[in-house]
This record gives sequence, structure tokens and C-alpha cells, in this order.
Amino acid sequence: MRFKFLLLTIPLSIAYCLGQTDTVKVKFSDGNEAERCYNSGVALFTAKKYQQAVDSFTKVVNTKPDFEKAWYNRGLAQSELGKHTEAIDDFSKSVALNGTADYSYYSRGKSYLDVKDQQKALADFSKCTELNPKHAEAYYEKGVLYFLLKEYEEAISEYTKAIGIKGDYAYAFNDRAGCYLEMGKSEEAIGDYRKAISWNATSAFFHNNLGSAYRKKKDYLIAIEEYNKAIELKKDYYIAFNNRGSAKLGNNDFDGAMADFTRAIDLKADYAFAYNNRSSCYYKKKNYDAAMKECTKAIQLNGNYGEAYMNRGICKEMLKDFKGACEDFKKASSLGMEQAKGYNDVCED
Repeated sequence: MRFKFLLLTIPLSIAYCLGQTDTVKVKFSDGNEAERCYNSGVALFTAKKYQQAVDSFTKVVNTKPDFEKAWYNRGLAQSELGKHTEAIDDFSKSVALNGTADYSYYSRGKSYLDVKDQQKALADFSKCTELNPKHAEAYYEKGVLYFLLKEYEEAISEYTKAIGIKGDYAYAFNDRAGCYLEMGKSEEAIGDYRKAISWNATSAFFHNNLGSAYRKKKDYLIAIEEYNKAIELKKDYYIAFNNRGSAKLGNNDFDGAMADFTRAIDLKADYAFAYNNRSSCYYKKKNYDAAMKECTKAIQLNGNYGEAYMNRGICKEMLKDFKGACEDFKKASSLGMEQAKGYNDVCED
């Protein structure tokens, strides 16, 4: 067979940063009510009573519409409530009143991310770093955006700036490693993942990613060690079980791989990737019927899963169902699977 069974591991580099919060109390010379409402809003926000905080800050801006920090803090509370459009409006009012408010540009950028407006988010993070060249989190967020846009060199540049400001920025090391991995620079990726772990050794996510970097190099035993550490830190880490199964499969430990894919499915019954990967174990054991059923389950869970169509087509071909195989290869090809374009010896025009 010239077709190769396809597996999927998940080494994604997504991280989260906390927004900035102004909890400084104020004292006005001309209005005790505004002062009381503002400080009450700060206290309510700190207590995670976000709607009540919004109400308090609203009283402030109704009394003193030029009080920039009240608009900013109300934006933070709106964001916590999931009211991202309202948050953007409040942060916009803040920057209109204070064009040097780097913190509002940063927070508005985060809200633009929440409404999936990447270009406006990037513009705000860039304005933030222009106003405050020491804002590590804004450089980091720019790196995330460039990573999502697959502009890896730009992303590396931004992550490097963040690390230059904050030397222990574990997530920046982790995500820069993700860029290197996408560029095929495994050694650089491994170095950065290890640096991230040196700053946060209890992150199961980092160990999982390091395992995937070693797996990509086909250093399966080291990869398995890292996945083991990830699972020790997070017992229900179904992604790490799936990835460890892939490493075991690469190391020809079919029973171990089967056990790990099954464990991933036990932890997340709708995890299409693990069904597709488990089909590989059945395929290796030449149980093509069982392998085909696993692919079908993966497709039922994700109708756009090109790898699963490709793998099911291979199983059907082995079972002499050439028409069915042809249909699956065509579907896989329509979903972007380049390998499926080699089905000409199976399909008849």
C-alpha cells in the first residue's frame, strides 16, 4: 500500500494572560458621591460582582463623564460579563479622554480578540507597545496573533521582545517554541519548551508540548516520558493520552497505543481525533473492519475530518470495496488532503 495512515496529535500553543485592573481608590475635591461610587465599583470588581461594579461605575460617568479611569474600569467589568461590544465602547471612551492610556489600548485589544476582530486587536496591541515599550503582555498578544496568521517569523520577534522584558515569561517561551516547531526547527522548539518548564515545572500543557516536539523528531521514548509527566500532573488530560498513544504507535507498541487512545475516549467521548488514531492500531493488526468503524465514528463526530475519510478509504480498499474507497478519497481530497489525490488506481472515471 502506498497510502499512509494518518494520525493527529495536539501540541497547540494557546495561552491566556490576565487583564490589567485599576484598583486604586480616588478622592475627588468636588463630589463625595462620585468618589463613593467609584471606590465601591473597585471593591465590587475585586469581589467579582461585575454587574454591580458596572452599575457603580455608570453612576460615576453619569456624574463625571470626563473621568477616564471609571470608563476603563467599567470596560473591564463589562468584559468579565462577556459584554465585549460594550467593553470596547468603554475602552474607546477611555482612550478618547486619555490618548496615552496604554492599558486601555491593551484591554480593548483583548476585547477585539473576543469578537474575533484580529486586525483591530493587532492595531491596539501595537499602539500599546508604542506608548509603553515595556508592556510585555502586549508583545505577547501580538505574537499570538501572528502565530494564528501563520506569520511565524513575526510571531517569534514579538515573543522575543516579551521575553526580553520579562525573562521568566513561561508562556512566551512555550508559544515561541510552537512557532519553531511549525517551521521545522525542532531543536529550537525543544530548547524553548524546556525553558518554559524551567519557569513552570507544574504545567502539564508545557510537558505535553515538549513531548510533541520530541515525537516530531521521532524520539518516541523521550516523547513518552514527557507525556507521562503531563499525565501525572493532570490525570484527566485526554489530549496527552492521545498524544502518548501516537508516540507509542510510532514506537510499534500497538497495545500500549490502543490503551491510550481508549483512555482518551473514556475521558472525552466525542474526541474524534482519538477514534481516528485508534483506527490505526486496528489497521496495524490488519483488523480492517474494526479500523473502518473507528474512522466512521470519527467522521460522525466531525464531518470535515479529512484524515478520517482518507483512513477509511484505505480500509475500504483493503476490504476490496473500491467504490466506497473512491468516494472517501474524493471526499478527503475535497477537504484538502493532498495524499488522497493518488487514488487514480482505485477510482474509475
